[in-house]
Amino acid sequence: MVFAYALLGVTRFRDESLAVLTNAEDIIVPDSFRAELVNVVWQWTRENQLTLEVGIEVLTDADALITHATPADELWERALELSVAANHPAYDTLFVALAERENTGLVTYDTKLRKKFQNQTISPSDYLSSLSR
Repeated sequence: MVFAYALLGVTRFRDESLAVLTNAEDIIVPDSFRAELVNVVWQWTRENQLTLEVGIEVLTDADALITHATPADELWERALELSVAANHPAYDTLFVALAERENTGLVTYDTKLRKKFQNQTISPSDYLSSLSR
């Protein structure tokens, strides 16, 4: 959602989300990220929140920010293990598995995910605070 809030201009979270994306040294995502983002953009176009042309620009902008996209099949076994253990959807645990594998943090607004995976996740505000230390 950090990408969606930043690129779709969700007022409440836009500036913070943009700051996360612009301050991140690397942005590594599972390749499934693209399917999730295109679905969010489709929902916004369906609700007349943005035009198709703007939606395509959002996808292009998001792609330009990604440092590396990891194939989901490299993560899915661990993601399934995490999902079963935490009773949490696998589309989220793909990101957790990637953060775990890369020994990095997952910046997320998802409070349920952060509660279940405290060692791998961080809120956007805490991430930005950590940069100024």
